[in-house]
Amino acid sequence: MAAAIASLATEGEPTCLVWTVDLEAEPTVRRSRAELKQRYESLLAHASGLVALRNLVVLLRHADRIPERKMHAAAAALATRLHADLERARGRYVDVAVVDISLCTDTRRLLDRVEEVAGTAAGPVGNVALTWHEIRDRSIHAAAAASQF
Repeated sequence: MAAAIASLATEGEPTCLVWTVDLEAEPTVRRSRAELKQRYESLLAHASGLVALRNLVVLLRHADRIPERKMHAAAAALATRLHADLERARGRYVDVAVVDISLCTDTRRLLDRVEEVAGTAAGPVGNVALTWHEIRDRSIHAAAAASQF
């Protein structure tokens, strides 16, 4: 990821934004979903200010006691809403991937997955919610394509 960030910094406006959402302190699914919704406006405002933005990756972490499947619908709703609002406001295509990394134990591989997205043009993802299990052994774009079927 460092290489992608360095190239973006030297080449001008960033084309990829990686945003982390830490919900580990939230004790219930309901509170986690509510807090995710609360963070929407600041995320949208920041992403909207990046003129060359093509890829937005939201890395979501929640408490261990909350099953991934319980957060999946909220993550999918966030991806869909961000995708639509960014495109409407900017008139440009922006891929949005929300990835639940709560079960991630390999941060190097996670950074590789994010770096792959940072180095690509928008188009293959659209909007998608994924889990660490889905991207552990393949790119976010490949996982997004597989989730379509």
